Amino acid sequence: MEKDLELTSNSLVSMDKLEKNTDLKEKLWNKDFVLLLQGQIVSVFGDNIYDMALRFWILVNTGSITLMGILMTSTIIPSIFISPLAGTFIDRHDRRKILIAADILRGISILIIGLLALKGHLQVWMILISGIIMGLCSSFFNPSIDSSIPDIIPKSKILKGTSIFSLASTGNEIVGNAFGGFLVQMLGAPILFIFNGLSFLFSAFCTGFAKIPTIPQEAKNISFFNDLKLGMNFVKKSKGLKSLLITMCFFNFCASMSMTLTMPWFRSNNSLGIGFYGIAMAINTFGMFLGFTYLSIIEIKREKRFFALIASGSILSITMIIYSLTLNLYLISVMFFVDGFCIAVLSSIIQSSIQLFVPSNIRSKVFAFKNTLASALMPLGMILAGILGEKLRMNMIICADYIAFLLLFAYLSTLSSVKKIVNL
Repeated sequence: MEKDLELTSNSLVSMDKLEKNTDLKEKLWNKDFVLLLQGQIVSVFGDNIYDMALRFWILVNTGSITLMGILMTSTIIPSIFISPLAGTFIDRHDRRKILIAADILRGISILIIGLLALKGHLQVWMILISGIIMGLCSSFFNPSIDSSIPDIIPKSKILKGTSIFSLASTGNEIVGNAFGGFLVQMLGAPILFIFNGLSFLFSAFCTGFAKIPTIPQEAKNISFFNDLKLGMNFVKKSKGLKSLLITMCFFNFCASMSMTLTMPWFRSNNSLGIGFYGIAMAINTFGMFLGFTYLSIIEIKREKRFFALIASGSILSITMIIYSLTLNLYLISVMFFVDGFCIAVLSSIIQSSIQLFVPSNIRSKVFAFKNTLASALMPLGMILAGILGEKLRMNMIICADYIAFLLLFAYLSTLSSVKKIVNL
């Protein structure tokens, strides 16, 4: 135990040196940040188009909605089991090389799928294998990128930097949803598969020119599983960090339940309808886009971030409670917009707070642990929503869902340990 504490202490000293070097960079838009961002913009856009093209191909070639759901979730399941191990591996190796390798593997995998589809040889089992490869690569890629951002930009700009990455993802989602169907019809699914594969290779190319600081390697003196244990112990000992992780995971659980029930709830009410569901989702995404845009431009003072966290979570909960109790189209539209804006603020503050608080040498482990919890709870929320939705009124389930979330934020507002981390 004393040896573990000594290693952690040495790592933190090394981290202080790393953070001082990082703070020497005066601006957010440095070369390394831009390189990672532009690679992400292209690959995320390719991903959004790929998802739509894949759904189209599955429905045209199999006609099975159930099979489509199974294949779409094949990328999630591997991350549930591999993420904790992946996080430890990342903290012990060069993150830049991991990012490049993950993008190349994903790019080659999707290119093969596209070429097979173009030749008419693509089969369902091939898509399943490709989905598993994508999920495994994402288990290494996502914690690597999350842990790298704080080491390539100044600490004072982390909230903005995180928001800009999220803004790029949300903007791509809007563009993908707007033009994805048109592109599928005009170019066909195989061409879009190939485009997505090339987008990953472009991301790898951009990352190859970026410089990501090397993580202090004291962890090499201990075994892999003891290193994994160090990360888990760090989370256990920090009450504030545990509360933030629980909040993020519980939000994913609540959101997965409400989103699972929202479409059938709209469909079951003639005053809403399935057509308005698409409009409401677009409004929600636009709210998120403006939220991330706001945070990428406006600097929230450190002493006000905890208030912004509690306010955004509370308002988010209240908007969803109101939505569940009304059938007024205009009121629901406003609630979905406000909800999207608050989601952007909430997720950005939590993400940046974790990035600031956790030392670089265990940051990937913490983010991998967070991703595992989130990935595991979302399918559970969907299943539970489906079971309850057949027995109870769907809007009442959504209402109870967000009442519980509101109570969680009422409790969070009393925790000084969370306030300390968020206001770093």
